[in-house]
Amino acid sequence: MHDSFTPLGGLVPMVMMQLGEVVFGGVGAGLYGMLVFAILAVFVAGLMIGRTPEYLGKKIEAHEMKMVSLAILLTPLAVLIGTA
Repeated sequence: MHDSFTPLGGLVPMVMMQLGEVVFGGVGAGLYGMLVFAILAVFVAGLMIGRTPEYLGKKIEAHEMKMVSLAILLTPLAVLIGTA
């Protein structure tokens, strides 16, 4: 299907797929996508102000950040492997 687009027009579906959980997914997929990006934003903001990152009263530790980074990087990686 993506071959039917012009080269510039094909860029839009590829970018949408690489955005991952923000754009596509089934019913309820938006919630965990938003939570992943919220935890990432809170972690980065905590690093910038020099405090321990905390979300909803729970400290964000190494395990949570590993899972967030895995969730964010897995979808674009799958799209790029599928495209290649």
